[in-house]
Amino acid sequence: MPDLFLDKTPLFEAGWLSVSAATSRDDVLLCLAEAERRAEAGLERLGQTLTQGVAAADHDRRIEALLALETLGIPASGTAADGAVERVMMEVGFRKRDLMPRFHELAEHCRAVHRRALAVARDARWALMLERAAADPGGPSSPIQGTGTRYVKSDRYDARAARSLPPDDRVRADRFLKRLGEDPVPPELELSPLEGTALWGMKAGNGNRFILRRGELRGVVCFVVEDVGPYPDHEGGRRGALAR
Repeated sequence: MPDLFLDKTPLFEAGWLSVSAATSRDDVLLCLAEAERRAEAGLERLGQTLTQGVAAADHDRRIEALLALETLGIPASGTAADGAVERVMMEVGFRKRDLMPRFHELAEHCRAVHRRALAVARDARWALMLERAAADPGGPSSPIQGTGTRYVKSDRYDARAARSLPPDDRVRADRFLKRLGEDPVPPELELSPLEGTALWGMKAGNGNRFILRRGELRGVVCFVVEDVGPYPDHEGGRRGALAR
């Protein structure tokens, strides 16, 4: 099945806001409401596409496509939406000042749609990584170890590790990660949920921490390892923020 969402069809198109200062107030309101409706419809189509099954042989390609969608397609669409709303607000809103709050509502609605789209793509990517690991538990991208807690390295993990840690720390982190396969999990790893999030943290050695997401596939608990870096100032103080 082709990855239709890789066409970069945005969740928002600037052309939806084809209004001018001469457009009547009622027509402006109708246009804004229609833009919101279309953005929601785009999100619904994305969700429907991502719930369609994919053959095991296509797992790698689909995971790469989802990662591109998260890092390129959806952010680009969000930027386009912000720019379009700002442009029309400058052209129309300042001449119809009573509509200014409505433009702000539209901008926030579009941001919320894109945040939800990122979550949909992220969850689909994580689910596929678990499926891939179950299909090939000894594969290079699916290091499920031992008889204890199982884990899967995210496809973006290696790049993040290289960016966040020097070589010695990367080797040390890998050794810590392999200990998840012990039964029970050693308490010194400090594997525990991060308060207020759906994420988990664990020691990675030398003051570094892993950011993980706990998943389950056919009754088997498995962690997705998404990020690693200095702790507590993980990624510039955003504790676990990159594991969105």
